[in-house]
Amino acid sequence: LESIFIGGDIRSQLPEEAKKFDNIDKVFKRIMGETLKDPVIKRCCEAPNRLSDLQNVSEGLEKCQKSLNDYLDSKRNAFPRFFFISDDELLSILGSSDPLCVQEHMIKMYDNIASLRFNDGDSGEKLVSAMISAEGEVMEFRKILRAEGRVEDWMTAVLNEMRRTNRLITKEAIFRYCEDRSRVDWMLLYQGMVVLAASQVWWTWEVEDVFHKAQKGEKQAMKNYGRKMHRQIDELVTRITMPLSKNDRKKYNTVLIIDVHARDIVDSFIRGSILEAREFDWESQLRFYWDREPDELNIRQCTGTFGYGYEYMGLNGRLVITPLTDRIYLTLTQALSMYLGGAPAGPAGTGKTETTKDLAKALGLLCVVTNCGEGMDYRAVGKIFSGLAQCGAWGCFDEFNRIDASVLSVISSQIQTIRNALIHQLTTFQFEGQEISLDSRMGIFITMNPGYAGRTELPESVKALFRPVVVIVPDLQQICEIMLFSEGFLEAKTLAKKMTVLYKLAREQLSKQYHYDFGLRALKSVLVMAGELKRGSSDLREDVVLMRALRDMNLPKFVFEDVPLFLGLISDLFPGLDCPRVRYPDFNDAVEQVLEENGYAVLPIQVDKVVQMFETMLTRHTTMVVGPTRGGKSVVINTLCQAQTNLS
Repeated sequence: LESIFIGGDIRSQLPEEAKKFDNIDKVFKRIMGETLKDPVIKRCCEAPNRLSDLQNVSEGLEKCQKSLNDYLDSKRNAFPRFFFISDDELLSILGSSDPLCVQEHMIKMYDNIASLRFNDGDSGEKLVSAMISAEGEVMEFRKILRAEGRVEDWMTAVLNEMRRTNRLITKEAIFRYCEDRSRVDWMLLYQGMVVLAASQVWWTWEVEDVFHKAQKGEKQAMKNYGRKMHRQIDELVTRITMPLSKNDRKKYNTVLIIDVHARDIVDSFIRGSILEAREFDWESQLRFYWDREPDELNIRQCTGTFGYGYEYMGLNGRLVITPLTDRIYLTLTQALSMYLGGAPAGPAGTGKTETTKDLAKALGLLCVVTNCGEGMDYRAVGKIFSGLAQCGAWGCFDEFNRIDASVLSVISSQIQTIRNALIHQLTTFQFEGQEISLDSRMGIFITMNPGYAGRTELPESVKALFRPVVVIVPDLQQICEIMLFSEGFLEAKTLAKKMTVLYKLAREQLSKQYHYDFGLRALKSVLVMAGELKRGSSDLREDVVLMRALRDMNLPKFVFEDVPLFLGLISDLFPGLDCPRVRYPDFNDAVEQVLEENGYAVLPIQVDKVVQMFETMLTRHTTMVVGPTRGGKSVVINTLCQAQTNLS
């Protein structure tokens, strides 16, 4: 508490508590000073009034702590996104008079937003003019804001301006769609998520227009539209293979993923002879409409209608949508329309959390993911609920069944309180002894991993508040195909088949090691690397590029016995193809030199391990070196470090 109350800014905002703390501080320092002069424990404890002094200090500190907590809660209720950062982080923001101190905490309060752009005003004040995403995409505010006064007030103004600007740009993008340029060129005018929302509004309109034509007797209307969608996708794939900036490529990738799903839906309508907009096959899709009254973007799916949230998230990509994803979307939106939560359950790595986050992105809402553990109590969860209710954000509680059963029963009553307020369409309600505001867009989702050790069975009171949805093994081949497509591979179908067969055989035939992973995450990192390789060496055939990515991304993690087996599998699936490893002559020489200088024997396999680590670090965020004691793990890391230093 000392560091908080001694500082100037908090002291001026809590003058009464600061005075009390000063008195406590004096008494405590006097006792400590006397103890230092005469450090004999018996005499120190028997000094006159010592017990009552210490009891008063303890009570006083508790009161100061409570006053501080109440002060932080009042700030959080004024700007609810402060609920998503810790007390220390909030104090560092409140305790500074510099508006720039919010920058490092933006990523926690928003999804994928790295910073605000601050400019200096004429009289030296700070002005906020734009939001910058983690990838560097910029959304310029239509109205420049002053960052002055209380931080919670101007941060609220920034949040409102983000939504207002996003709404205006989205409306503009919808009304200027393909007005004076092709669709691929129109995409370059706007931010990634604006392009997605606008193109989905137009897709909904075009499909319903086809239904309208079919009702009038145009038998080939849907087939003609299907051909148009195939042409649109071909144009996008062609554009992706051209030289583009990193952000433009990512934008096209994301649109392509959504376009391929839209094409698949239209193809299924052609196969099933779906000719009416009232059919369940169409009603069950996420449909985007810009409604003239109330001049807003709304999303419909079956019985649910949801207002778009206009949360700016930069270019943070979208998931490949498979029939499984569609089923999860439908269950979650129907749960929300009944004021219930959603509960995806299934094994690790099947996409439970990611699908929930992806639906939030589609609806333009913030999704806050919390990893649950045994140590979570109902107060911590209640704080998050309070923040979600006031922000209108979604909360996804990962591994919810790890929370203690006694805590779960209290949590169920908290959720029931929020649900009752939503059913009665209240704007404010009593929660945990405080009156707080309620944004009706909020949603609570829990993911579960049944069958793992240390998991509790959910009480019936909790189960009743959530709609369950089972998440089975995702369709790896379809995901591969669409991702290869979005990376610009034209032979995506055959390559995806080869890739999924290879991973299936590797899972079955290679030895069982705890660090082996042939699931969705491993597939995705190979696909991203394949895309980068394709762009870097456009003269190579597509199957050679994919073979190289599969080999170079997987070999470093295999134990010695599995290497020939895996290489055999690759040569069976890609017969007659041979692509030599990428050579780094300068780097290899530097590695050999470092090994010699440190007195190690220079073995080709050891040099190769250092090169593998170098390549792995280029493609992954973090790297783990696994091996037995005295196997040379530290040598590999230190050699790489020294070789890099020598080269630079």
